[in-house]
Amino acid sequence: MRDIGPPEADLRRRVANRILDIYASYGYEVIETPALEDLAVLVGSQGGENEKLIFKVLKRGARLEEELQPGAGPGELADLGLRFDLTVPLARFVANHLNDLPAPFKVARIASAWRAERPQRGRYREFPQCDIDIVGEPGIAAEIELCSATLDVLQKLGISGPNLRLNDRRLIRQTVERYLGSLDQPGEVYIALDKIDKIGEDSVTAELSGQGYDADDVRRLLDHMATAELHPDNPVEADLGQILEFLRAQGFSASFDPTLVRGIGYYTGPIFEVAHPDVPYSLAGGGRYDGMPARFGAPPLPMCGFSIGFDRVCEMVDRLLFTTGGPKIAVTCATEAELLRCLAVARERRAKEPTAAISVVRRARNVRKQQEDLRTLGYTDIIDGAAFTS
Repeated sequence: MRDIGPPEADLRRRVANRILDIYASYGYEVIETPALEDLAVLVGSQGGENEKLIFKVLKRGARLEEELQPGAGPGELADLGLRFDLTVPLARFVANHLNDLPAPFKVARIASAWRAERPQRGRYREFPQCDIDIVGEPGIAAEIELCSATLDVLQKLGISGPNLRLNDRRLIRQTVERYLGSLDQPGEVYIALDKIDKIGEDSVTAELSGQGYDADDVRRLLDHMATAELHPDNPVEADLGQILEFLRAQGFSASFDPTLVRGIGYYTGPIFEVAHPDVPYSLAGGGRYDGMPARFGAPPLPMCGFSIGFDRVCEMVDRLLFTTGGPKIAVTCATEAELLRCLAVARERRAKEPTAAISVVRRARNVRKQQEDLRTLGYTDIIDGAAFTS
C-alpha cells in the first residue's frame, strides 16, 4: 500500500474521469459497493488464489470475546474481509437489487481492492480496479462490446500498440481433459497453466507432475496449446472467430491465443487479456462468468466483464493528454492584507475564466525553492500579489 501525492494523484483523478466518461458514452452506469464484505460472500466464489490473499477482519466486541472464551467451540475469529476484486461484490449486488435493475444491466466502477500478496512493479496490496460488466446478455454481443470499449479506452488514453488475446474456458477444459483425463475440480490445473508465460513450460510440467499428472501427458498438452487453431465447425470456436472478426473490422489488434488460461476459477466461457509489447504483464483482463448471482439466491444470470489494470495504465498514459485546459496560476503574497485582497480577486477571476486554476499562497522565505515547487506542480505562471491585484 502506498501514499500518492501531487501531481501524480491529480493525473490519476483525470485518468479515472476520462475512463468513466468513455464508458458512460457506451451506456455504462456507475454503482458503489462496500469495501468490506461478509467472508461467506468472498470465500467459495472460485476466485482462485485470490481467496488465499483476503485481508480478514476480526469479529468485534462481545462476539470476539465469545470466540476467545476458554472452552469455546471451534469458530471463525473473522467474519468480514476486504474485497479482493469487484466482480464477486457485483454478483452479490445484482442478487440483492435485481428487481430494481434494468435488463440487461451495464455497470462501470473504479474502486479499490485488496490482496495480501508480495508487492512488485505494477502490483500493490491496495490497488484500484477499473471494471465494466454486462449482466443479462447471453450472446457474444457482450464480449464484443466489452472488448471494444476497453480497447477504445486504451486508445483514447494515448496507449498505442495493445493486442487483445482471446480464448475460451470450454475449449481449455476440452483440451485439458483430452490429455489429462476427466477433471472434477480443474482449478489447480488452470492456475498452473496460467503460469506458462511467467515460469516456462518445464516448471509448469513439474508443477502438474507434482499434482499426480504424467509428465509426458502434460508435455503433449502444452505442445497442443502452443499450436492450436480455430475451427469454424465448432460452435465455441466459431463464436471466438466472430468476436475477432468484429474487433479487427474496427481497427483493433486481436488474436486467438490457446495458451491464455487466467487463473480465476469462476470463468465459464470466453476469456480475454490485453497485452502490450513494452511491458511483461497484461494491461487488462476478463471474461464470461455466467451464473454467479445464483450463489446469493438470484437466478443464474449471464454475466461478462473486463477489468483494466488502473495502476499499470497510469504508468503508460500520454500525460500530455491530461494537462489542464486553462492557465494554472500561482499568486504569491508578501503580507496578510495582500493575501486577503488576492483571495477576493482570484474568486472574481475564476468566475470569468472557469478553466483557470488559481492558487493564492503566502510567499515563502526561500522564494526560489517555492517557485521550483510550484512549477513541479504544473504552475506555469507565478505572479506577485501586488501585480495580481493592480
